[in-house]
Amino acid sequence: MRSTASGPRAALALLLLSACGASATDAEEPVADGDRTAACEAGDAAACLEAGRAAETGEAGAPDVPAANALYERACEGGEPRGCTALGASYYAGRGVTTNPARAMALFERACDAGDSFGCYNLAVVIARPVGDLPPDQARARALFTSACEADVVAACNNLGLMLSQGIGGEADAARARAFFERGCAGEDPRACYNLALALEHEPAEAARAAGLFGQACDEGMTLACLGQGRMLEEGRGVARDYEAARARYEVACEAHQGDACASLGSLYSTARGVPQDHGRASGFFTQACEAGSSLGCFNLAASYASGVGVARDRARARELFTRACELGDERACRVVAGR
Repeated sequence: MRSTASGPRAALALLLLSACGASATDAEEPVADGDRTAACEAGDAAACLEAGRAAETGEAGAPDVPAANALYERACEGGEPRGCTALGASYYAGRGVTTNPARAMALFERACDAGDSFGCYNLAVVIARPVGDLPPDQARARALFTSACEADVVAACNNLGLMLSQGIGGEADAARARAFFERGCAGEDPRACYNLALALEHEPAEAARAAGLFGQACDEGMTLACLGQGRMLEEGRGVARDYEAARARYEVACEAHQGDACASLGSLYSTARGVPQDHGRASGFFTQACEAGSSLGCFNLAASYASGVGVARDRARARELFTRACELGDERACRVVAGR
């Protein structure tokens, strides 16, 4: 049973950035904690921000998020927009405070209006995929991601590329999407490198580069990219076919609960490509894949039960699994269930 699944899909990466993710631009030399605290008490909003960062990260001891939030609030009220961004991230995620998306949105709006690109990015995150009763505004989110990307917030470049590629918040534009993925990848965002690879992998002249980008993103912890490179290695697209290298990449992704990677591993074992044939082990990987929501894994496991290969033959179980695969979008499984 060989893999027939399409390539892994891109997804809008909605990752909030706090003040800890933004570098300080107004303090070139390390500042002692006591000096920061004294400066904050004297009304220096930037010092309050730095003291909040130190408290949140535990720079001088155990992390103290509630104390950090209090300092971020002082920074925000004192005119430091990055303090508003940091406090908003805490309210959005419920770090040291009760989760309050509306309060977070207001703080991000305030920070963005005051010129903080991280605040604009976080505001775009909130309005692109709002939670609770917050209203969505994807067109504005797209504009905010644009301004944040121009200010070198690389995560914004990736999200803007996805909105452009999928026609979210405006017309689709594949060429512009690719340009923003390029920019995000150049800024070392593995998600952008992964999405750039997705955009390139089926172009013969770019397949080798796509395989390299998948590998780069995989090495940086993007496990979907491990699956992408594994498929290219298995199929010999852009690189020499190498089943053993494909297996190694699939194993990384499968261990991270990427169901399609587990299904691809099972296919290698069932067909003896790069590994000794082992139908029992193959069915184990198909089970993992199906449990992780892979339609391919459910289909292959159903076929195993229908034929009695790797597992005891069980037609009733096979039908259950074909039905599950159909529900997950496998058209072949739907045809089996319909008796066609």
